[in-house]
Amino acid sequence: MSSRFRWAFLAIVALQVLILVGMAAYKETTLRTGEVVVLQTVPVDPRDLFRGDYVVLGYEISTLGDDPSRLPRGAQRVCCVYGVVPGDAVFVRLAPDPSGQKWIATSLTREEPQGDVLFIKGTVVETGPAEGSMNWVRVEYGIESYFVPEGQGRAIEQARDVKVRVAVNGFGSAVIKELIVDGETWRPQ
Repeated sequence: MSSRFRWAFLAIVALQVLILVGMAAYKETTLRTGEVVVLQTVPVDPRDLFRGDYVVLGYEISTLGDDPSRLPRGAQRVCCVYGVVPGDAVFVRLAPDPSGQKWIATSLTREEPQGDVLFIKGTVVETGPAEGSMNWVRVEYGIESYFVPEGQGRAIEQARDVKVRVAVNGFGSAVIKELIVDGETWRPQ
């Protein structure tokens, strides 16, 4: 093996390691320094044959719309859900709901909010028509899967109330910190 080939190989391996370490460091920084919010969830499908037990989480802030008469069940009403198509990056502004127990979506935009505004970044995966405009969208935020120890996914799925404590950084990226199951912080057994 030539010296040049060996150095190129080592450089490629080092770059891959740096990318993995960088991704882990980014998520860890978000967990430690991000604004913590509580989101209401709807868990489903706790098993994947290839990856083990996990819970797929659907959030109240995942389906958003501006016409309450045409919203799918469980959707949150927000202003100005127009002109977005699947694949668009969107920014959803968050605020505490009146009860103070969870956070809700207050608006959706394709432009990153400026100033001291808490928002979460997502990707539009589906839209619903309303005679010439989009009146609801389904958004994914990258926090829809939560892995659990084997055999414990069903317990979360069967809970009456599941919320997720999420850290959101200044760029809108979110990382799950912990689950709150029936009012208690969930700890694997």
